[in-house]
Amino acid sequence: MDAPTWSTSILRSCRHFISLQWRPTLDALWYGRHLPWSLRWRLLAFQPLHSIASLSFLPYLFRGPYEVDYIPVAPGRELRVLVFNRRRASADDKRDDDAGRLRPLHVDGHAGGFMGGYPESNVPWCELVAQRTGAVVVSVSYRLAPVHPFPAAIDDVDAIIAWLRDNAAERYGADSNLMTTSGNSAGGNLMLACTQSPECHEPAPTSVKGYVGFYPVLDLLKAPWEKPRPEDFPKVDVLSFLEPLYDSYAALVKATMSDSPRMNPGLAPLETLPKRMLIVMPRLDILPTEIMAFGERVERESRDKSDTDRVLDIIDVKDGFHGYLEVPNTVVPWSKKMEVYEKGLQLLKEVHAERGWKWA
Repeated sequence: MDAPTWSTSILRSCRHFISLQWRPTLDALWYGRHLPWSLRWRLLAFQPLHSIASLSFLPYLFRGPYEVDYIPVAPGRELRVLVFNRRRASADDKRDDDAGRLRPLHVDGHAGGFMGGYPESNVPWCELVAQRTGAVVVSVSYRLAPVHPFPAAIDDVDAIIAWLRDNAAERYGADSNLMTTSGNSAGGNLMLACTQSPECHEPAPTSVKGYVGFYPVLDLLKAPWEKPRPEDFPKVDVLSFLEPLYDSYAALVKATMSDSPRMNPGLAPLETLPKRMLIVMPRLDILPTEIMAFGERVERESRDKSDTDRVLDIIDVKDGFHGYLEVPNTVVPWSKKMEVYEKGLQLLKEVHAERGWKWA
């Protein structure tokens, strides 16, 4: 990876942080001035919450356990990614990467309801994957709704993965033939939807070999307020005013794209899905119904087609809530998060081992 000068790197980081901090306001007043006022005022109301959440980016503003890169996805347009490339700790560390082998490639997508979020929110998980499996981890960004509705986000993810297929070996020392994905919430949707590209499912050698989804959104046909709530769900949701923003990614095309697995990966044909999948499902959420329906369909179709190699594990977190992995450890202890992270790491290790990669 070409190393930018110190001053260039600092300026770019500061510019990104400022843009990140004020994105809802910029979208409401400038980039999204064509949007209806019903969305624009919600973006402005979201600004204080967004600013508070983005403060978690501060520890990584000038230094983090990753390198920042910019991947070209279209003429004149590039997307910022974080690259976690774990090196051996000492000269005595004789792991596979020292034998000159390409390392597994793992691509991760952040949460944010398709209208917010940033790759830094997943640093703890991405760092774990790099440390514990030896994979090169690329945490991606993508265009956000409501300024950029469907298919902007999935188009960006597809473009990044297409670039990685051609460049990951030379740029990062990563093997696009041993690629896995993961994502939280909206990112979980995108990282499963990307398998609908012919190059990302079997029989292509660059098919996604494994997937870890943390409360992924699998069905965008129903708006958030139409999805079933569990009995112990809060009767008053103070953030319900944001729901039209969450829905804005898919709202304009639901009638014409109702059967599209790029928008609704829960509808993806069985043969296009990764052979190994794990989904973390907190119960205090509006998503368990669609996640369970997806799991039942995969199990039924796998049985009917005698596809015994395809495995989907659903981890039922009875006391978990949507987004619990992204909140500070003072709210949800790290030990609680590690319970599901360990299961995700185990799946990735097993996928790697099946293809001859072992990281001590």
